[in-house]
Amino acid sequence: MEAHGRRHWMDALRGVAVLLVASWHAFSTLYDSMPVAIEWIFNFLSVYRIPLLLFLSGLLLDQSVRKGAGAYVVGKLRRIAWPLIIWSALLVLIGWPAAKPFDGWYWLGEGGYLWYLGVLLACYAIGLITKFVHPLIILGVGTILMEVVDTEIAFVTNVLWFGLYFFAGATLSRWLDRWLRMGPLVPSLLVSASLAWAAYSATVNGYAPVLHWRPLLLSIIGVVGVVWFASRLRRVRWMEWIGQRSIVFYVAHVPFIYLTSRLLGEAVPEWVGCLVGHVVMFGGCLMLARFLDRSILFEFPWVPSLRGRSAAEGRSRDPNPRRGSNPEPRLDAAGTTEPERT
Repeated sequence: MEAHGRRHWMDALRGVAVLLVASWHAFSTLYDSMPVAIEWIFNFLSVYRIPLLLFLSGLLLDQSVRKGAGAYVVGKLRRIAWPLIIWSALLVLIGWPAAKPFDGWYWLGEGGYLWYLGVLLACYAIGLITKFVHPLIILGVGTILMEVVDTEIAFVTNVLWFGLYFFAGATLSRWLDRWLRMGPLVPSLLVSASLAWAAYSATVNGYAPVLHWRPLLLSIIGVVGVVWFASRLRRVRWMEWIGQRSIVFYVAHVPFIYLTSRLLGEAVPEWVGCLVGHVVMFGGCLMLARFLDRSILFEFPWVPSLRGRSAAEGRSRDPNPRRGSNPEPRLDAAGTTEPERT
């Protein structure tokens, strides 16, 4: 464990993953026909992008649950459900084509990029039972359900598939310190196998296939290996900063891309539009993250009675705290530790 109870490499990995997701959406929106090489790279990375985000959130599930049920539920509603609703409404206001406000599933992210927040909410709801049931059991049951459940509801499909990465992370969290102390041989073999799969899948399948245990396993072992290597890299503080505000970057990037595409239209070559779109998207997200990350756009304000109740519950769980000890770091909506304030 690093200083002040933080694992900074988690923040950095989350930052990398959310930037890759944002860049993929920019290229796929601003190009009618994406260059073959770029498309292959993004298909190669599809084995890791969203799986890594969910896996990292799962790694911190136990830490969230230890806050107590009240603080846990309130925190997820404030920092996941709230931005899901707010940004779903904003997409309607800007005329985003996939917005379907009269479809109930839309408000859980179905039909658009906000599905990730809907999946997170479902995972955290299920995650409450990990106080009594080992996450490995949930992972096993979920894998069986993923193979046998046939549904046309995208939200359910996404939970059954991507939720498994969340609970794979929650499972590893029980042995994370032991895993990080291992030598390099096993992690190197895992990453090598996963990279080979990613290259094969990008060449043969395009975007990584879903809803089957083999691609699930090959993706998970790759993410597990990446975690081992990431914990040994030097700190990249600006990437940690982005990772600590990953919810801001995730929910805000698509509106910036969409508005850029509407304003530019076909007035410029596609590569120019894509370059401008990246600048607008990253610049806009940086400004929001710098000045408005604690605003009502991304977090429902604290209700004083709930603050007092959560604090009281926390005290009841630790009646004799050690004087001078560092408090457990707070978690943001996605499960990562919140940024240090200096």
